[in-house]
Amino acid sequence: MIILKMLMSLLVLFIIPELVGLLVVRFNKNDKNNLIYAFVIGYLVEFAIAQILTVPMILYEVSFTILLKTYSIIMLVLAAISLLVNTIRIKEIFQYAIQTIKELPKLLTILVIIVVGIQLYGFLVYTHIDEDDSFYVGTATTTLETDSLFKYSGTTGLDDGEQFLLRYRLGPFPIYSAIVSKLINIQPAIVSHTILPFIFVPIVYSIYLLIANELFKKDIKSSILFLLIINIVFIWGGYSGRTNFAFLFFRIWQGKSVLANIIIPATWLIMMKAEDNGFKFVDFLLLLILNFAGTFTTTLGAALPPIIIMVLWFSYEIYKILSKQFKVGKAIKSMVVCLISCVPSIICGIFHFAPYFLETGSYLYNLLCK
Repeated sequence: MIILKMLMSLLVLFIIPELVGLLVVRFNKNDKNNLIYAFVIGYLVEFAIAQILTVPMILYEVSFTILLKTYSIIMLVLAAISLLVNTIRIKEIFQYAIQTIKELPKLLTILVIIVVGIQLYGFLVYTHIDEDDSFYVGTATTTLETDSLFKYSGTTGLDDGEQFLLRYRLGPFPIYSAIVSKLINIQPAIVSHTILPFIFVPIVYSIYLLIANELFKKDIKSSILFLLIINIVFIWGGYSGRTNFAFLFFRIWQGKSVLANIIIPATWLIMMKAEDNGFKFVDFLLLLILNFAGTFTTTLGAALPPIIIMVLWFSYEIYKILSKQFKVGKAIKSMVVCLISCVPSIICGIFHFAPYFLETGSYLYNLLCK
């Protein structure tokens, strides 16, 4: 039984995300063999697909079983397609990985592995009791026990509670914990506090490594040194319980922490690569996936990624104007790509905030009429 769980965990948590990521990044000339980048993108695709499937199924009161089967089939099909189309490139991919490993500065790399290992050790032997787990872990457990989607409250078990709030239904991240829990046959509390941190923490630092690789023009030594500094900053960043540093160590399995530590840095990473690539179709696809993934995490996941994307686009164009590299056609193209990719977040944001606007409008109308 234990061996079966280990094999399922390996398949669900590592192999399928990697294959799905490779299916997407193979269209990116500069990163088609980058296993780390593919792994990050694979999880963004998982979040995006979960969002696309979960929200309408919640609204139409579909069972969790149907969601699980639909999600599993889609991920398996994508992984199978990736395996077929990338089979001829396996040698190329592994050669790239081996060459990258050979170029790593040994001492700095060992230090980074030790520092990250210490952080992961904390998740393994210590337990942080977080008040929000009554919602996140409670909702995941209730989902499995009742075979429903946001029909019963995860905190009280009643059918008239917080589960009907749009901010939870439009950002249903606890469902992902339930999906993983069901697939690997491990309880949601263990999945949240132990399994997901061992996946999400390395993803966080992988994103920063990839960002460093862009900043330092693929200077691997500088990138690893940057990553070591980032680790130190994170470890000493617990000066408040509201920082993304604290969120990483105390609640990485929660949607708000995934937004702060994965989605937002990934937004910077993908925009940096899109600027270098000239905003091609694969960049549009990655930005679209990112926006869907962002809306899956929490309310702000529908607001922050689009804002960051458009601010970065504007900053790039200002720089080009100042450096006399500005071209109207390219600027319009990149703007259109960014705007269209943000449509899922914009629509989700409208549904998120519409009730508040209506309530405020009604209040002002009554006030003025009186």
